[in-house]
Amino acid sequence: MPKAMLERVLIPLDGSDQAASVLPLLEPLLRRSGSEVFFLRTVPPLPSPAVPVQEADGYLRGIADRFQRDGMCSHALVNVGTPQQVIECLACDEEITLIVMPVHEDAAFGPVTEHLLRESTRPLLALRPVSVQDSERFRGTGDRAILVPLDGSEASRRSLPLALELAASLEARLILMRVMEGGSGRSDAIKELRDLAERLNGQGTTAEILLENGDPVERILHACQDPAIQLVAMATQGRSGTSEGLLGDVTRKILSRSPVPVLAVHVRG
Repeated sequence: MPKAMLERVLIPLDGSDQAASVLPLLEPLLRRSGSEVFFLRTVPPLPSPAVPVQEADGYLRGIADRFQRDGMCSHALVNVGTPQQVIECLACDEEITLIVMPVHEDAAFGPVTEHLLRESTRPLLALRPVSVQDSERFRGTGDRAILVPLDGSEASRRSLPLALELAASLEARLILMRVMEGGSGRSDAIKELRDLAERLNGQGTTAEILLENGDPVERILHACQDPAIQLVAMATQGRSGTSEGLLGDVTRKILSRSPVPVLAVHVRG
């Protein structure tokens, strides 16, 4: 039986506040999903590691212990080597189902994330650092929704498996959104969204559709003003092209401007 995407989650951390800022958002999500979490810190080889192994180990153990006190299964792992190689080897050895990497507030990737986007065979989640206010919305109750922008391509649907897992753990509904930039194809787009929503509803997930006209970035950002929307889950590529690398231009702009957390999911194949 295939593993759920949130079953065994690898979170590489580099000791920076920016990388650690994703944890307040991830913690309630992973707890609700019953995830097993692997925190990783890599240090360069001898003779002169920038960070002593003991210091890196103490940093990670403090984070892992906090998750364990919250009832979660977590591990602190410090490995020597280059980050790309360590992450890929550990992901294989531990049968990791999802790698979580932070992105900068301007949606820029570091070299490690860029490498993993191109080379890793594991699903990768790019998450912009979030504020305490962002993460607190997951601890409250009431109406919850996850916005899932789609563009009609198979690539854009690659965010759906994770969105479904999150919807189950958050007891949230899905809003399947399509933005049309022209007048043609509207009836086909509505039928496609309705068919998908009906299939998901039949599987026990509450799914709704939203069809808009205009600029995709602006319409998605406008939809995010709905106070029920907890987050946006979208693929790194769709019909928007690859002019800015593997992260599609629409996804990059949403990551940098969204008023709610954005989960950009990359799955190879």
